[in-house]
Amino acid sequence: MNLDPRVRSSLASAVTNSLEQAVVGSTAGLRGSLARGGADRYSDIDVFWEVPDSQFFDAIDELPVSLSSVGPIESVRLDPLLQNSEKRRLVFVQFEKAPLYWRVDIEIFAESIQRDVSYDLDNPDARGDDWSLTHSALMNGVAALKWLLRGREQDARESLCRAFDRIDLPIPDESLWDQIPVLAEAVGRIDLDQAELVRRLQLHYREALIARGAQPSRGG
Repeated sequence: MNLDPRVRSSLASAVTNSLEQAVVGSTAGLRGSLARGGADRYSDIDVFWEVPDSQFFDAIDELPVSLSSVGPIESVRLDPLLQNSEKRRLVFVQFEKAPLYWRVDIEIFAESIQRDVSYDLDNPDARGDDWSLTHSALMNGVAALKWLLRGREQDARESLCRAFDRIDLPIPDESLWDQIPVLAEAVGRIDLDQAELVRRLQLHYREALIARGAQPSRGG
């Protein structure tokens, strides 16, 4: 797995350029740790995209096409908290050839709300229910793996608790590291549609252990 930050920077630039080219008059840029200069090898890519109000819905509908020039897309998911917002959305994009750690989170704003990150958070009409709990659980597993690689066990524990809660299973009596393949195997049994994401998480897990000089104690 190539975790060279220069590769991630190239991916981030390709994403922001594609977004700005997709909608005339729009502005895209980095947010989060990449923008602040505090990112590590495992940090994801946070992006804002401000578009004219008149093109807000078209920009969302055409997002997969707009990003197709960057590379093959594995998944596009909309945060249910803002799925029906008329002026703000949060979209999670995973590219097939990018590490799972480098998910691209795109916050889309209509120009009129001036990038207000509190907009519609308290609006129940902005909520949606198109959300895969199994996919979400696996991404919690990815987050837990990142926290473990950073040496932050409590954050990893919290991510794994959320993951198993999403698939209605108890926390297994395993180490934090070994809970990750347990989670992957469980989701693989529950939802066959997640087979590729299960495989990729298992691969990331094995590579992380090898990097630590360890070997998986179970299937993984």
